[in-house]
Amino acid sequence: MTSNSIFIEVVNGCVEGINNQQRVKSLKHFFINGGKLFPSTIPILNKINFSCRNGDKIAFIGSNGSGKSSLLKVIAGIYPLKSGTVKTSGSFAAIIEMGAGFDMEKTGRDNIKMLMIYNNMLSKYTKQLEQEIIEFSELGDKIDLPMKNYSSGMMSRLAFSVSVLQDSDILLLDEVFAAGDSHFVTKSTNFMKNKMRNVPISILVSHQENIIKDNCNRCILLQNGSIIADGNPDEILKLYNGGEY
Repeated sequence: MTSNSIFIEVVNGCVEGINNQQRVKSLKHFFINGGKLFPSTIPILNKINFSCRNGDKIAFIGSNGSGKSSLLKVIAGIYPLKSGTVKTSGSFAAIIEMGAGFDMEKTGRDNIKMLMIYNNMLSKYTKQLEQEIIEFSELGDKIDLPMKNYSSGMMSRLAFSVSVLQDSDILLLDEVFAAGDSHFVTKSTNFMKNKMRNVPISILVSHQENIIKDNCNRCILLQNGSIIADGNPDEILKLYNGGEY
């Protein structure tokens, strides 16, 4: 695949979620008073228009609940659109939901394949890649223990290692560079920064300004499920910190 054919495009993308509080009220009203159920959905993303091409290193920023992670999940194919379209070309490595896809009864080694299935990357599985993942995770002999015996840090290290060691055209990261002790965090952070520089497209959700400024050439600010600014990281971060939106 040529670099010019690697892209992401979202047109008028809308996503809805469940408002659990409103859902409970609606069900109470239905069973106590009878009648119709009230709508219990809430908009998460509103008419999102976003595109990027080879060379874009992008940060999504905004307050909690602004839609940053939701947009990343739309791009990754985790969240379906209610309306609009999303088109992508290129292979993905997504570090979004650390540990999603694990089977706790199976070993860490078995779960390497499980995670690659979850990320639609099983076609790239090899014994050599499996060994590289095990070595990077530093789990040693524990890789052959059932996942139910793993600590949360061990699970995060394995999930991170599976995702980060896959070759891809597009890298998606949500609020995390690594997990574990300080040695593993330092090693993984340096590895990830190098990977971001070399992958054709990378998109990062983060609140850490130093990481954004060091690794991104474009910054997108979201508020209440809408994109309200898109441009140079220094300018967009200044806008965000100044509350001028």
